[in-house]
Amino acid sequence: MRSPMDLLGRPNPKRLSDFIQRHHDALLDAWKHRVQALSPARRLPAPRPIDHLPDILAYIAERTRSAGTAAAVDRGLPGLHALSRLAHGYDLADVVMEYAALRAVILELWERDGGGDGGREVIQLNGTIDEAIADAVSRYQAARVRLLQGLDAISTAALGSSDLDTFLKALLRATREAAAAVDVALVLLGDGDALEVHATAGIDDGPLPGPPLEAAREFARAVLALRGPTSLDAAAGGLPVTAREIRARGLRAVYGVPLIHEGHSIGVAILGSRNAEEFSEDDALMLRTMTSRATGIIVQAQLVAKERAARRQADDARALLATVVEQMPAGLVIAEPPTGRVLLSNPQAGAIFGLPLLDIHDIGGYAVCRGSDPRSGRPYEARDWPLARTVTTGEVVMDEEIDIVRDDGARGRILVRSAPVRDPVGRVMAAVMTFFDITERTRAERGERFLAAASAALSDTLDFQGTLDRVGHLTVPELADWCFIQTLPDLEQSRGVTVTHARPEELQRARALFREQDPPPPLTALLERALCSERPELIGDLSHPLVASLDENGAFRRFVRALGITSALVVPLVARGRTFGCITLATAGSGRVYDEADLAVAHDLAQRAALAADNARLYEAAQRAIELRDNVLATVSHDLRNPLSAILTAAAVMTKRAATRGEKGDTKAIQAIQRSAHRMDRLLHDLLDFASLRAGRLALRRQPQDPREIGREAVETFEPQAQEKGVQLGVVAADDVPLVTCDRDRVLQVLTNLLSNALQVTGAQGAITLRCERGEEHVVFSVADTGPGIAENELPHLFERFWRGERNGYKGTGLGLAIARELVAAHGGTIHVESRVGVGTTFRFTIPVMDEG
Repeated sequence: MRSPMDLLGRPNPKRLSDFIQRHHDALLDAWKHRVQALSPARRLPAPRPIDHLPDILAYIAERTRSAGTAAAVDRGLPGLHALSRLAHGYDLADVVMEYAALRAVILELWERDGGGDGGREVIQLNGTIDEAIADAVSRYQAARVRLLQGLDAISTAALGSSDLDTFLKALLRATREAAAAVDVALVLLGDGDALEVHATAGIDDGPLPGPPLEAAREFARAVLALRGPTSLDAAAGGLPVTAREIRARGLRAVYGVPLIHEGHSIGVAILGSRNAEEFSEDDALMLRTMTSRATGIIVQAQLVAKERAARRQADDARALLATVVEQMPAGLVIAEPPTGRVLLSNPQAGAIFGLPLLDIHDIGGYAVCRGSDPRSGRPYEARDWPLARTVTTGEVVMDEEIDIVRDDGARGRILVRSAPVRDPVGRVMAAVMTFFDITERTRAERGERFLAAASAALSDTLDFQGTLDRVGHLTVPELADWCFIQTLPDLEQSRGVTVTHARPEELQRARALFREQDPPPPLTALLERALCSERPELIGDLSHPLVASLDENGAFRRFVRALGITSALVVPLVARGRTFGCITLATAGSGRVYDEADLAVAHDLAQRAALAADNARLYEAAQRAIELRDNVLATVSHDLRNPLSAILTAAAVMTKRAATRGEKGDTKAIQAIQRSAHRMDRLLHDLLDFASLRAGRLALRRQPQDPREIGREAVETFEPQAQEKGVQLGVVAADDVPLVTCDRDRVLQVLTNLLSNALQVTGAQGAITLRCERGEEHVVFSVADTGPGIAENELPHLFERFWRGERNGYKGTGLGLAIARELVAAHGGTIHVESRVGVGTTFRFTIPVMDEG
């Protein structure tokens, strides 16, 4: 009896192999369609499902031909195919299904082609495919175990640290452990020229230096260009220098894997072996799979790193903003629209107002901030505040000054800016108000303006009591509600106590107190205190020690209460080292409380007031002395003229008698008496003229006059003296000189004085010229000499009374030029002098032309 195998007949391996080779394309096409229908294949690019199919089909044909023979067949191809499918995400069942589909395609076509009686060939085919499946399953499972171990290491590394570089170092360590052939590994992140090494493993000499680093970058750029894994050998044809540099590091096999996420390259992983000539398929699969899985983690880590960096920057920015807000010198308030609720307020804002501004929940709450318009004094309602206007209308407020009353009652001034914060579409998201406390600056500016105005007002009068009155009106109400100015009793020009208040009824009440005791003992005590200490005092309230020391029998407190005084400043009046009084400034109904800044302003004012008052006192004393002197001079001059006239008359009689008798010796003595008497007469005339001019009693007889005639008459008077002295004297008068309205005798007096002085200082062979010229609205008289000239330092004093200087050859009283200046000024003209030492002197004066109307 034959066995079942005998019934099938002997197999013909060559027949089956030839059948597969003959129908290679048909089998491959049918198999491709079935493979592409598998679920994993549908997720892959078109070429990937059939990448190994031709080789597998050839492998099956060859295995069936060599069945039962010793022919060598590459038994590793199914395993490689399984590794490839594992790398593409196929399950093991999917791999087995590919071989089942191949079996079904071959058998179906075999039957159609008439090979149905070849039972032994079918058995051989099944055996060959079963062997391929077994090989694929074995390689798949072994590789999958290694791969899972590698992926587990990657997951452990990812969970172990969220820092990118730390994860990459852990990844490289796991890669070296999973693939024993890997000795060196590094990861470069970036793209193109921006590739930078982020982690290395197996490199003992630290970071890559210049040439090796550039070689790694060049190889990484080649991998990115290929957009797929590649070995250095495959890329060496285009990178000979790079290959040599990498080989010089002792690496034999080098493998580069691009890190691609969602179609975008983010970097390259480079793996090298010092022992293996090339990486096995298992190692290559491991490397590709691990880097592929790690790419998503790398991207996530990069995003986390960017997020953390952004968060750190945001935290730093918030911390910086908080620090700036906390430390900025200005107050800051941020409110939300439209309610006006305060969202943020820095400490400076609360300190300026003295209020917890964060407790404000709506615009109505702004009323707790007491403010007013500095110009009108109008109080601010809640909706008047700049922040409220910005919240409700979006108004931008720039540099608005507001007077405020702090929570403790102190007054101040702030400079406010308010602006909206808008979103991209222009809606108001918040309102920001910043403000600076400008109280001290405003007070300083106000003090400077006040003192400047005070200086101008005080310099405008030379009346002592008038100066004190002005001080009172300057301080009330600018600095005080009450102003008391006391002076020493020996100052005749003052009334003792000067009181100033803005309201007349308050002044009447103060005068009623003064009628009881004038001056009141409290003011007398303050004056004595100022005289003794010579320093200012600040009395902030009635608890001040000074009040207790002066409050004899409670009189001081009663006086203060009667006038409603709450705060006071006591400043002595000191001028030229002498204290002659004091100023007391006091506040009452205004509620103002003095401080050190107010005391400084009051002290400065008192110094200026004291100097102005003392100047007024000295001026009044000087005026009285001048008036007394002028009266004495006028009286003495008038009384001396009678005996002097008698002397001149007697001398004339004596001269006639001596001439009759022929007594020449007596004639000379009499002429000496006459010359002295004439000089005395001129002196008396000068004194009387000067006294009349000073007293305003000199009357001018103005008539139309020809200035040329006046000049000629003056020159003719001095021609004999000039000829006797050898001095050339002349007059030059232009033809177009107009008439003038003047007192002829007084103009002649001016010219006579100038010509007389010129003759005294001009030596023999010298010249004196009187000129008469037309000006714009005046006639100009000038007297020029060739005398020795006048020193420059003496010129400013020439027209002063009784000043004579050191001029050569000049003898006189020192009144002539002073009288000449007064006479010219009385005519409405001016006089001045020009002189150069060694050249000569010229005096010029003007007389207005006659009014033709």
